[in-house]
Amino acid sequence: MATGDRRSGDSRHGPAPDLPTAVRVSLPSPPSSRGPAPTYSRAQVAAAAIKIADEHGIEAVSMRRVAAALGTGPMSLYRYVDNKEALCELMLDHMFGETELPQPTGDWRVDLAEVARSLRRAQLSHPWLARIAAGRPAMGPNMLDIFEYGMSILDRLDLDTADMLEIFALVSSWVGGFVQEEVAEQAARRDRGMDEREWQQSMSRYLETLTASGNYPYFTRVVRAGADRDFDTRFERGLDRILTGIEATLPG
Repeated sequence: MATGDRRSGDSRHGPAPDLPTAVRVSLPSPPSSRGPAPTYSRAQVAAAAIKIADEHGIEAVSMRRVAAALGTGPMSLYRYVDNKEALCELMLDHMFGETELPQPTGDWRVDLAEVARSLRRAQLSHPWLARIAAGRPAMGPNMLDIFEYGMSILDRLDLDTADMLEIFALVSSWVGGFVQEEVAEQAARRDRGMDEREWQQSMSRYLETLTASGNYPYFTRVVRAGADRDFDTRFERGLDRILTGIEATLPG
């Protein structure tokens, strides 16, 4: 099922002021009996920020620039988010709201693998996403939907809650780390203005220098074996190893 932007963030209860800003941004917007009604929704604010990040990189996203894209003043943006940290949290949750979660098959390995692939696709569709996702807990409503979906898969395996959480965190954090490596290599090639063939030619000269030195025997074996597979193959092989390791530790 395609989830889309699953949560709007509108309700009748305001956020607790003592919560961190990155958490408060995920809580329902408080109603106001004074002043004009909000001109924009949080989804519109997130979409404007995402467009800037896609076109210019996450470093280009600022409160002032997002406000300008919306056609409003910077101070008015603070009605929706407290600062750039909260804005990034809003962007992150908005993007994960577009993650496709398939109907469960009943096979936990198949279903958990599909969650991993969906997370990878979402992060690859916006290369800056993996960087701001790293180290952030799943606190937004859309991210929590993915968490609930993943935990429901693991709940079939006669595990306690701590084990379920550990397994889901293992898979999701591995996906995030893998995508960061993937995006970094793509960026390095792009920054050098090289296509795949040119990149390989450029790297081959450097690799020949390393292997000829005799200082790196295992690295030399890797190079000569041609073990540096494409990212899709590496992702699937790594995912299979992780799921096989998980299966080996299941009760019974």
